[in-house]
Amino acid sequence: MNFIRNVIDLNIQYLWAATRRGIVPATSAFVLTVLGAAVVAQTTDPTYLAEGKLLFKRDRAATLAGVENPNEGPLTTVSFGSALNSEIQVITAKPLIQKVIDTLQLKDVEGETLKVEDLLFNLQVNIIFQTDVLAFSYLDLDPVKAADIVNTLMELYRLERLTSNQEDTENAGEFLDRQLPVNAEKVREAEFALRVFRETYNIIDLSQEQGTVVAALNDFRIDINEIRADLRALYAVQERLQSELGLTVSEAIRSNTLSQSGQIQDILAELNAVRREIAIQKVEFTEESPVLERLRAQEASLANLLGESVQALGGSPVQESLLQVGGQEGSIRVDAPDAANGESLLQTSSVRELLIEEYVTNQLGIISLEGQLEAVEANAQEYQNRVNLLPELEQRQRDLERTLQTAQETYQELLTRRQNLGVKENQLTNFIQIIEPALPPEEPSSQVTTKILAMGAVAGFALAISIIVLIDFYIVDVKGTGKVYDPDTQDMTASL
Repeated sequence: MNFIRNVIDLNIQYLWAATRRGIVPATSAFVLTVLGAAVVAQTTDPTYLAEGKLLFKRDRAATLAGVENPNEGPLTTVSFGSALNSEIQVITAKPLIQKVIDTLQLKDVEGETLKVEDLLFNLQVNIIFQTDVLAFSYLDLDPVKAADIVNTLMELYRLERLTSNQEDTENAGEFLDRQLPVNAEKVREAEFALRVFRETYNIIDLSQEQGTVVAALNDFRIDINEIRADLRALYAVQERLQSELGLTVSEAIRSNTLSQSGQIQDILAELNAVRREIAIQKVEFTEESPVLERLRAQEASLANLLGESVQALGGSPVQESLLQVGGQEGSIRVDAPDAANGESLLQTSSVRELLIEEYVTNQLGIISLEGQLEAVEANAQEYQNRVNLLPELEQRQRDLERTLQTAQETYQELLTRRQNLGVKENQLTNFIQIIEPALPPEEPSSQVTTKILAMGAVAGFALAISIIVLIDFYIVDVKGTGKVYDPDTQDMTASL
C-alpha cells in the first residue's frame, strides 16, 4: 500500500512539474485557437433555425363512439417506448426526405438538386421527454426555406401515416370479409352437429333427465318386485289347482272351451238323458231286451257324434269325462261307464266347472303378469342403459357446446370488429396533429456560432495538452540520457 501511495504521489508531482514547464505556451495556444474560432464564427453567414412540433394522440371520437378500445389503437403507448423512435426512423427515411425535396424543388448552392444527405445533415427530430410529441428543427441560411422544409416534412409524414392507417384499415376489412363466411359456416356446422347429437339420443335437458331417469328406474324396480310377488302367489294357486284337477293347462282350456259350446252341450244333454234312461230301464228289462239294445245303440251313436264334434271344434280328442253339461246348480255330469265295475260315477258339475274356470283364469293371469314383467324389465333395462350412457352423453354434449360457443364467440368478435372497421373506413382517423407549425425565424440562430466556439475550445484544449506533452518529452529525455532539466536549479537531475 505504501508503494502504491508513493507511486501516486510521484505521478502527481511529475504531472504538476510538467504542467508548470509548459503552461505558458499551452495557454497561448488555447487562447489563440479560441480567438480564431470566434473570428470564424463572426464571419460565418447567419443561419436560421426553424422548429415545429407533432403530437401523437388517440382518436377520441372513435373511443367516445365506442368503436375503439381506449387502450388500443395506433401508438397506444409512445412515451418512453420504441414507438416514437420507430416513427423517427420513418420520418428520416430517404423516401420521405426525397419527397420533401421534390415537393419544394430544393437546390443546393451550385443549383443542383439538394441531396438527401445534405438535408438530413441540418435536420433534427427529437422526442420531447415524457411526452408524445416530436420536435422538428432545420437549420438553413434562408429562414423561409427552413420553415417550409419543417412544415412540409411534418405534413407529408402526417398524410402518409394517415393514408397508411387507412390502407391498413381497408386491408383488415377485406381480411374480415373473407373470414366472416368461413366462421359463419363453422357456427352452422357446430349447430348442426349439436342438433343431430340431441336428436339421435333424444336429449332435451340432460341435467334434468338424469334425475327423472333414476326416479323412473326406481319405480320400475318396485313394479318388478310387486309383479314377481303376484306371480309367486299365482304359481302357488296354479300348482294346487293342477294337483286337484289332474289336468294340464291345455286340457283345462279345451275342456272349458268345449263345455261352453252349444252344440257340445246339446249332445252331452242328449247323451246323459239316454244314459239315465238306460239306468232306469235296466231295472225292468234285461240286457238282451230290445229296449236296452235300442238305448245302447242310441248311446253309441251320440258318443260317436260327441267325439266327432269335439274333434272338429277342439282339434284333438278330449276325454268325455272332462266335458261338463252346463245348467242350474245341482246338474250332473255323467261319466262314461267304468270298465272295471260297470258303474257310472256321478259328480256335481258346478264345483269342478268352477275349479276349471279358476284354473284357466289363473293361467291367463300368469301369462298376463309374465308378459307385464317382461315388458317392465325391458323398460327398466332401457332406462338402466340410459343411465349408464348419460355420463358419456354429457361429456360429448359439453364438447359440442364448447365448440359451438367458441365458433359463436369468434364469429361475433369478427363481426364486431368488421362493424367497427366499417365506421373507421368512413372517417379519416386524425391521430397525428401539428401542434406547432414552423415559422420563419426573425433572428439568426446561435447554434452555428456556439458549435464553432465549442469546436475552437476543444481544439485549443487539445493543442495545449499536446504542447505540454511535447515540451515535457523534449526536456525529460535529452538524447536518451534519462536526465530531467530542472528550471529552478538549472541543472540536470535523474528522471522520476
